[in-house]
Amino acid sequence: MAEAEIRKIIHVDMDAFYASVEQRDDPSLRGRPVAVGGRQRGVVMAASYEARKFGVRSAMPSVTAKRLCPELMFVKPRFDVYKDVSRQIREIFLDYTPLVEPLSLDEAYLDVTTNLKGMPLASEIAREIRARILERTGLTASAGISYNKFLAKLASDHRKPNGQTVIPPEKGSAFVEGLPVGRFHGVGPKTAEKMNRLGIHTGADLKAQTDMKIAVLNAEIAEREAQRQAERDARDQQMQMAMHTEKIEAMTKAKKVTRDGSGRVSGVE
Repeated sequence: MAEAEIRKIIHVDMDAFYASVEQRDDPSLRGRPVAVGGRQRGVVMAASYEARKFGVRSAMPSVTAKRLCPELMFVKPRFDVYKDVSRQIREIFLDYTPLVEPLSLDEAYLDVTTNLKGMPLASEIAREIRARILERTGLTASAGISYNKFLAKLASDHRKPNGQTVIPPEKGSAFVEGLPVGRFHGVGPKTAEKMNRLGIHTGADLKAQTDMKIAVLNAEIAEREAQRQAERDARDQQMQMAMHTEKIEAMTKAKKVTRDGSGRVSGVE
């Protein structure tokens, strides 16, 4: 029986996407800590790498972010621009494979096991895609390449920003075993803290645990992932509300109030 074909999965993740778009379009923001979101109310939707150095992160209350980084500059989100840039990036993906699984506007999985370019190395495909994204959008992306989505996503975060990592099958177990549990997708700070209290600090520690402990940890991770999904859903809802508000504001501005010869006021579109 022939051996099963090893999959080639790429996870492409844009670097601080919303904030990077704002820094690209406004030179005065470059090199400065930037947060996309509301200044007085709401939460941080995205933070530049300069802001992250102060502990500012997505889904953090804006008031907390400002306290951590007094120099933080808040920028109103422009979802129409983000969606347009995301469309440009998606078009590049589709030049290589029809098997694209978007996770959000700024990240996606690509199965390039059999690709449209006939390129044998997934690492070369990832490098070429990242170069094309930079050329077309002026933005950097990071990529992870492996034989499944779990490892590909871990790999894309390994050399951020503007880097890529390959985890081949023969190195998969060692990579996971040496990784701090806080780096696992779906494991937040609180879950990592609980795991550390149980003596679980790395993937190797996790591998050695009993089934009962694993069940408890799986429940913790599932709860955390559900919370993250809720945050993504809330961000999408906020995006839709903001776009609706912008449309109403645009329609209002388009109305001109004129006064005719009899002194009556009439609205003209």
